[in-house]
Amino acid sequence: MHYSPHPEATFDVLVVGAGHAGTEAAVAAARAGASVGLVTSALETIGQMSCNPAIGGVAKGTVVREVDALGGLMGRATDLAMLQFRMLNQGKGPAVWAPRAQCDRGLYRRAVRTLLEEHAGIHTIQGTVARLLLDGDRVTGLETLEGRRFAARAVVLTTGTFGRGKLHIGTGTQIAGGRAGEGANAQLGEQLDAAGLETRRFKTGTPPRIDGRSVDYTDLVVQPSEVEEHDWSWSHFWSTPRRSGERTRHPEQMPCWITYLEAPGKSIIEAHINESAMYGGAIASQGPRYCPSVEDKVVKFPQAERHQLFLEPEGHDTRELYVNGLSTSLPSTVQLEVLRSIAGLHDVRVTRAGYAIEYDYYPPTQLDSTLQSRAIAGLWFAGQVNGTTGYEEAAGQGVVAGINAARWVHEREPFVLGRETSYIGVLVDDLVTRGVDEPYRLFTSRSEFRLTVRQDNALARLSALGESAQLYSDRERALIDARLGAEQQAIRIAENTSITPAQADHLLVGTGTAPLTHAIRIAEVAKRQGVSLAALFAAAGVATTLPGDAVVTAELELKYAGYFLRERRAANRLASMGETVLPDSLEYASLLTLSTEARQKLASRRPGTLAQAASIPGISPADLQSLVFELSRLRRVPE
Repeated sequence: MHYSPHPEATFDVLVVGAGHAGTEAAVAAARAGASVGLVTSALETIGQMSCNPAIGGVAKGTVVREVDALGGLMGRATDLAMLQFRMLNQGKGPAVWAPRAQCDRGLYRRAVRTLLEEHAGIHTIQGTVARLLLDGDRVTGLETLEGRRFAARAVVLTTGTFGRGKLHIGTGTQIAGGRAGEGANAQLGEQLDAAGLETRRFKTGTPPRIDGRSVDYTDLVVQPSEVEEHDWSWSHFWSTPRRSGERTRHPEQMPCWITYLEAPGKSIIEAHINESAMYGGAIASQGPRYCPSVEDKVVKFPQAERHQLFLEPEGHDTRELYVNGLSTSLPSTVQLEVLRSIAGLHDVRVTRAGYAIEYDYYPPTQLDSTLQSRAIAGLWFAGQVNGTTGYEEAAGQGVVAGINAARWVHEREPFVLGRETSYIGVLVDDLVTRGVDEPYRLFTSRSEFRLTVRQDNALARLSALGESAQLYSDRERALIDARLGAEQQAIRIAENTSITPAQADHLLVGTGTAPLTHAIRIAEVAKRQGVSLAALFAAAGVATTLPGDAVVTAELELKYAGYFLRERRAANRLASMGETVLPDSLEYASLLTLSTEARQKLASRRPGTLAQAASIPGISPADLQSLVFELSRLRRVPE
């Protein structure tokens, strides 16, 4: 291949890959003031949903709200493409609610591209990256297989599962590819190997898709949408200006259906288990424990009588359905036999077989807290290449990498989200300090601050940081002020308005709390469990046009004020630890007051702050105390 000796164009930041990490990285970098080149092997697949056409869920939905709060695409594109919306965990109280949306796959992809191209600083480029341009241990650009060369001071690598990807269907079918129908990239991985980066392999999978016209829906459980109650993005008016208070015009909603894999299907899987790529020895890589294949479910949970499956629509332009819960690498003939054992699918037609995929990832302990490589200056990694799984985790990393690549080019301070600020902060901190031994997925249990780091208050938590990084337009700043002002107004109304026993008692019946004996401030009644602030406003005759999500946030702040205060004090302590910077040149081997294990782990991970050191497994409180002592001692020693 002949490469041009001169770059075709020069950018501040080049982003390789245009999936969920790449598109967010490009937009974040552009918002942070960088000129951006977004390079992808096919422009038509920008924003492609490779697996389930769904966004959000427990913890993941909070990440999407955080991406949205920082100006990202995912929530906005979801509002334009959602087929169904569910707020999960509503029976557990709003503090743990989790938004999830099913999307029209085609509409989502087109929405991402439209929103992306509204940023004048982003230039899309079709091409397959053959290699990075390096000047010693510093990146200077890239070259494509098509012979095109582009220069940049920073590159963000978001190649997903395309790094030497291999698809498996049974033990006899192996296809090189990043996803079905698209080729893998081997050249870039070989170059990074040669540059000394550590590379490992993970495995993930996808279920078969089926023709919805061949499904018998008679006895299936229908799951309707709740879209009229919720929006994803605070910037509802992003694409088309609308009258104040008018809701987003979502696409026409569609239901999902619930069915089950039962004993007949389990028996078929058990009989053919050695033909699975995972269990037949074709794949040795570790897969995601919390998104297991159906083979894993049958083998590891033999006591389960059945496994729930969701038949989820792919879009308005097709009757194709995604069989959520049936990820598999069994031969296609066995997949069909299993499907036809399931209620409602006795005559089903398969449109696409499920498959497993093996791919390269780069252990993220090789990165600093901005997701920049320690080995190659100016090179960032985001998404599945860091050993994560999920659209949402990829998007969160893309935002962090994109903002920091732009700020690095412009010689500004790094943009680092602490664990106390966000789930994105938890994600990045876990990756760079603890590493991964299986595909990483976010859970609420990973956060120490899940009461105060919620899906409803993402904008309140992160907009000040976004403003300091200059991520918003004037119009967006006005929307943020209005949204946050509505929350404060709801609290003021609750604190200044009384409700009488006659107005409140019907709401208190069945809550296990005593009826009112006299008029009392709404704010006090709202602290009781089982009583919503919106219902109290209505009962007291308070006429308000405040957004429902603003009222929910105000209710939580009133109801759990004591818990929030304690958690925020703990968050402040962690933030103060985050302000204690650990010099990159620190010789941990010489700090003999620390345990041997601590010295070894700190030297290997090289945390940037005391807070990051505290999150490394095996670093004890005694080690942290000794580290603080050693830092103080070194600062007293004259140079």
